Amino acid sequence: MTPAYRLTLRRLRRDRLAVGSGVLVAVLLLLVYAGPGVLARVLGHGPNDPLPYAVDDNLRPVGPWTRVPATSNTIPGVAYDKFPHGTKTTLLVLGGDGPLGRDELLRLLVGGRVSLEVAVGAAAIAIAIGLFAGAVAGYFGGWLDGVISRFADLVMAFPLLLLLVLVGSTVAPQFIDVTLGFLQPGVAALIVTIGVFTWFYPARIVRGEIAALKEREFVESARMIGASEWRILFRHLLPHVVPVLLAYSAFLIATNVLLEAGVTFLGVGVRLPTASWGNLLATAWGTARTPSPFNSSQTTVWLTVFPSLMIFLTAVSWTLLGESLRRALEPRR
Repeated sequence: MTPAYRLTLRRLRRDRLAVGSGVLVAVLLLLVYAGPGVLARVLGHGPNDPLPYAVDDNLRPVGPWTRVPATSNTIPGVAYDKFPHGTKTTLLVLGGDGPLGRDELLRLLVGGRVSLEVAVGAAAIAIAIGLFAGAVAGYFGGWLDGVISRFADLVMAFPLLLLLVLVGSTVAPQFIDVTLGFLQPGVAALIVTIGVFTWFYPARIVRGEIAALKEREFVESARMIGASEWRILFRHLLPHVVPVLLAYSAFLIATNVLLEAGVTFLGVGVRLPTASWGNLLATAWGTARTPSPFNSSQTTVWLTVFPSLMIFLTAVSWTLLGESLRRALEPRR
């Protein structure tokens, strides 16, 4: 490990905000990836198992910390709240998720995994495209810089959500079954859709950094000893922009979590039965195309509180982590 990275780690360890946000991000990742499997074994039911006794006669789900019969079938002649003493029950820690009576906690964790996969995958695509486009534009300049910069300005001029809705309702459905072997249906299409419409922000950052660095003495020295232009770009200049992109990637993940929730809430993101934080909110409120007014006799406020709280905590923790990384990697700024 180089002295610069040791110094960066020392700064991060001394920063209480960095430690706190890093711990929160680690806990969230552990919960959404390891939590569903462990809790399903402990509770005795999975995230997609319907529990008919987790809803009342109006299909209103039960609230947090409620025990219901551990059966996927109704017991003839037994009301939802009158099951016999001694019936095997299961605990719904956060209550039911809607008319099907599935476990809200398990659906929340599984949905968090999907939302984070979308956020991280889209951020990786955006960073990769932006890194290459910005580096080429900033280093070579001329007509390449003009074409890439004007195209980025053109894309930035359109409302991002409108573009995502347009592509998500026309092109993305054609690739809904593409899973790459490990993703849920529709997730890969949403990752690519968000990634290709958010690359211009990192591209502008990289372009500015490369344009400033290419006039430095070490670039002239590399050119004098015979290094090619591409070698100078990839071996001598790009390592200097990695710290900036590392910090920005955390901000981009936080933004993408909100984008996934927003696009799915508009009805063109992750579709049921795949759970995500966006369609968990849509379960309670419908979508922009088919809104469902809040009805206290058929739904509960918890169906809005829990997904919203998870979205808020995730976005805040990644944002604070990005700010901490920025301060540690570039203390003079």
